[in-house]
Amino acid sequence: MLPKELLEVKRAGGMIFPKFAGNNDLMLAKRVIDIYRKGLGKKMKVVQAKLREIENARNYKKVRAFAKLIERECEFEKVTDLDPLAVRMALFEKGFVTTLEGRKKILEEVAEKFGVDCEEIEKAMFADLEEEKILKSAPDVTPDQLLKRYNLSLLQTVIFNCLRLTFWISSNHKNVFRRMKLLGLMYELFESDGKMLISLTGAASIIKVTRRYGTSMAKLIPEIIRAKEWWIRGEILDEFERKIYFLEISHRFRSLFPIEFDEKIEYDSSLEEEFARRIKFLLNCEVVREPGVIKAGRYAYIPDFLIRKGDREVYVEIAGFWTEEYVKRKLEKIREANVPLILIVREDLALDRPKGVLDVIRIKKGKIPYRDVVRRIKEYLE
Repeated sequence: MLPKELLEVKRAGGMIFPKFAGNNDLMLAKRVIDIYRKGLGKKMKVVQAKLREIENARNYKKVRAFAKLIERECEFEKVTDLDPLAVRMALFEKGFVTTLEGRKKILEEVAEKFGVDCEEIEKAMFADLEEEKILKSAPDVTPDQLLKRYNLSLLQTVIFNCLRLTFWISSNHKNVFRRMKLLGLMYELFESDGKMLISLTGAASIIKVTRRYGTSMAKLIPEIIRAKEWWIRGEILDEFERKIYFLEISHRFRSLFPIEFDEKIEYDSSLEEEFARRIKFLLNCEVVREPGVIKAGRYAYIPDFLIRKGDREVYVEIAGFWTEEYVKRKLEKIREANVPLILIVREDLALDRPKGVLDVIRIKKGKIPYRDVVRRIKEYLE
């Protein structure tokens, strides 16, 4: 994310859209990267002076944004081992000076106190200021990578002032909802054109805006765009105009960002991975891992698997590692979801068949009884 003063957007017809960097900015990104690479071992004020040389009225926001993104991964070191604050305090305690001789005398007294020479005291006086630090290392980043990081940060910065964020994702549901929970975001679910949309509400009023919600929404963006397909709509408050603009963006802009969709399917356990492989082989059917969000009352429910053959579908949930407390919470969602579901549970869980569940099949000695599972799935699908 970027400081608000570096935000660049265009507004038209009630819509707002970030001014993303493109191929035309590759040379500028390269020049900024080169400045940091050539600045290794030098004070930051030297690097900053070089950056100012390439700034102009059109590009200064991008130059400063590129620099800020690079500096987040840089390492710095002080020019001295002395504590600059302690040195300043010792100097200021000596009072004001009006002559060079007086200044020299104070420097000598303080140098003696710290057991160093006057030159070391001069270096240490303001060594904790950013411009006095030495650039020790800079990230190994290409111009294209820097542009993509900039674009993601720009999108997140627009979301800072988001009053409501609505989105749809085709995959990565569990990771998105885990992240939402960690960020303390409250959500609503509703269907539109056959898709389950998730809506996050921020500040309750445009009169009293708090950044807490917008910042949390912005932190969620990288997880959303990890999905294979996604769509985002934000209601963005312009604090100066006191006007709401709408932002819309989808996976069609994926190439602008550093996060790529990974085709590899992730499983929570080897038990689930084995289940998907064997059911697909034994039944010659489609097995979809985490098929999407199902509305369960006020909450979202994401089953482990959807098994599909023709126009028939059945869901499967594997409760191999659930605690009893987690089972109670999960069953509430399953009841509310009202979908055809087979529940596979640990042998030691005292669980009768809950309402809305086709069958409960128990894991025996750590192994799924595939004969029973296949029989029950076939009965429903056929």
